[in-house]
Formats: sequence, structure tokens, C-alpha cells
Amino acid sequence: MKIEDWRTANLGDLVDPEMGWVSREIFVSPEIHRLEMERLFLRSWLFLGHESEVPKPGDYVTRQMGDDPVIVARDKDSRLRVFLNACPHRGSMLCRADEGNKMAFQCPYHGWTFGNDGALVTVADQFDDYRGRVDFNDYRLVEARVGTYAGCIFATFDDELMDLDSYLGDSRWYIDMFFSKTPGGVEVLGAPLRWQAQKNWKYGAVNFAADGPHALAVHGPVTQYIVGGDAFPREELLKIAKTGPAIRMENGHGGIFINGPEGAPPWFGFDPELIETYHRTLDENQIKLMEYMFNGVFTIFPNMSWVHFPITFSEQQYPAMFFNLRTWQPTAADRTQIWNWFMVDKEAADWYKEASLRAGVQTFTAAGTFDQDDAEAWAAINNGSKGTIGRRQRSSYQMILASEEDHITDFPGPGKAYASTYSEMSEFGIFLEWRKRMMQAG
Repeated sequence: MKIEDWRTANLGDLVDPEMGWVSREIFVSPEIHRLEMERLFLRSWLFLGHESEVPKPGDYVTRQMGDDPVIVARDKDSRLRVFLNACPHRGSMLCRADEGNKMAFQCPYHGWTFGNDGALVTVADQFDDYRGRVDFNDYRLVEARVGTYAGCIFATFDDELMDLDSYLGDSRWYIDMFFSKTPGGVEVLGAPLRWQAQKNWKYGAVNFAADGPHALAVHGPVTQYIVGGDAFPREELLKIAKTGPAIRMENGHGGIFINGPEGAPPWFGFDPELIETYHRTLDENQIKLMEYMFNGVFTIFPNMSWVHFPITFSEQQYPAMFFNLRTWQPTAADRTQIWNWFMVDKEAADWYKEASLRAGVQTFTAAGTFDQDDAEAWAAINNGSKGTIGRRQRSSYQMILASEEDHITDFPGPGKAYASTYSEMSEFGIFLEWRKRMMQAG
């Protein structure tokens, strides 16, 4: 089908909300991918980075919003701004560097220059060469709306979209648990790592929303080794993987919590010097979920995800929690660029920050053990689904048919919680939001 046909088609038929079927066409069609840029990414608050990456006036980083390059800048008055990374004169990218500090951006093609507040400062020739016939106010940089929460920077080009707090909704309670469990919040450990994966962007977003059943099937032997070896036998890991709650929230957000094995100490893998601080900063219910958490994995719709997990590589090494945040940047129907940040509590000890970063790099990066596992699985899904017959098939999330009755009524956090990470309820929530948004034309 052409993109014009998909615009008028009933896209709701591609996701069956009652029976848990998802058409594989949504993972392989270039036309649907193109429509997602218009109906999802243009109409969402998108994560672009963390305030600790641009702390001073003039600081900037270059990022992506859907298929558009943007500049995230702190202007001379320290206000955060997000601009389309394209000169309004002829469209050339203004910024080629990943990061830096500038009070102005100069186009490399004709030399037009713009302040870091977006205003045109000068053109290649004198302004009076245009003989007063041009309104240069029309040449201000295209600017997005900017919002921040817990130090996270979001932006949208949709002037009519709800405010950021409303968009995040109940997920803010969980964001606070991970990003603001100390007064200083988190800071970024270095620039984001980037690599390309042979997969549709939704595989990653759904996987982190999160897919409980794949964990031991794909990562089993590695998981057992890096979280304590013989101390956590596979049978025990399987047990805790099944019993953690899955949470589904409004606007497509969702995730899972997995508690540590029976007998595991509280705050396993956290910086021991900050435990008292956590108790002072978090509320009683947040502590109840966090102090025995073994793994926390979440997705903020459409493409921001994080994982929090304790890692050790020897019995003599402290099992430090790493905190990995990523975005699944859609570059084609079958290609995704993964942007990968590592974060840590700002008040953490230096030794802990180093251990946390090392744990994350060795597991959740292009060369990391977990990402190599997932990349192979996602590429196999892509190859099995892209053919003439393969794309006509449906992917099953029918565990939801048996999971609705497992709703937890006394769960301490917001959203709707289900008794098992194997329920597929939180990950299928991504497809329900995808369906709702893709059915909204205009």
C-alpha cells in the first residue's frame, strides 16, 4: 500500500485490543513508518537529554526528534531551548558537532548567523542589500516547546499537545523513584553512546515496557553469572522473574519491577552510603518498592526507556546498580539508532560511579552482553517478518487474555498493576497507545 492508502485505512485493524493480536505489517512497512513520524513522533513529548549535559549558558548538544535533527541549547539567560537543526535560509544543518558551547550558530553554507535564542543576527550580505523588501523576522530558527521533569529534557513541535506533566501522568511517581531519589538527582556519566540495530524501533520500546518472558530465555546464563553466580540459581531467577508486578499507565507508559531472590538484603547493589538519603527523599510507598528491587525496567511512550540493574563480575566485586537510559530513534522501518546514556545519583561516591558505569558499559551497550543478545533476537524477528508471507502474519500478545483477572488491588504505586511480568499487559499497552494515536488523522 502507498502512504496515501494507509492515511485513509482503518489502522485500528492492525492491533486487536480484545484478542491481543498485532499485525507484523506495523514493523516492516516503510509507509507506516513514515506515518508514525507524523502521527506519533510529531505529537509526543520526546526525551532529548538531561540538564546535566548542558549546565552553563551557551552549552548545546545535538539530538533527534523523530526524523528531524535538533539543537538542545541553553541560551545566554540559561533558558533551555530546542531548535530544528536547519538554517531557515536554505535548510543546511547549522550544527555538525555533537556538543559544545556557543552563543551563536553560523550556517556553513552562506554564513547566516543565529543567536542561541533563535534570533537572526546577521546574513551573508548586508541587510540593506535586500532594499527593505524582506522581513527578517521570518528567519527565526524553528523552535519546539520545551519541558523538563526530574532533570530530563523533553520537547515537542506540537503546539496543541497537553503539557508535559499531564503527558507523563502517573509515570512521574516512578520517574521520581529513579531520577530523584536523592536531593541532587542524577547526573549523566559521559556522552550518549550510539549504534544502529537491524530492527523496528517498537521492538525496543515494547521490550522495555517490559517483556518478562524473554529475560531468561535470551539472557539466562549471562544473568546468573553477573548477578552473583551460584548464589542465585536459575530456578530462583525464574521464580522472581515471574512474580514481579507489571504496571500499565495512561498515555502508553509502562514497566515492571522484579524483587531480589528470597534472602537478598535490602538495597542490594545501591550505593550503601546513600541508603539513609533514599529514606529521607522517597515516600513510604516508593521505598517499599525500591528497597528490595532487583530490576526496574520502564518505557515512556513512544521511545524513551530505562533499566536499573545490579551487576558484578566476580565474588569479590560489589554488585553495583547501573542506570541505563535510552531512546529508540527510528531511522527506517527496519533500522533503529539506539542512543544510550548512563546515569548515577549525583551524591554517589566516586568509586561507586566508576563501578556503576563499568557495569553498564559491559552489559547494555553495542558490545555489551545483554544488548548483543537482544540485537540477535530483534534481527531474527525482522528477518522472519519482512517477507511477502511473513508480513501477513500476526504477533501474539494473548497472555493478556489470562492476565486481566490478576490485577493487584493493593499495589502501592499509581497505574494499574498486574501480578506477573509474564502478563504482557504493560508491553501490550504500547500497542494500544500506538493504535489510538495512529487512528487520529489530521
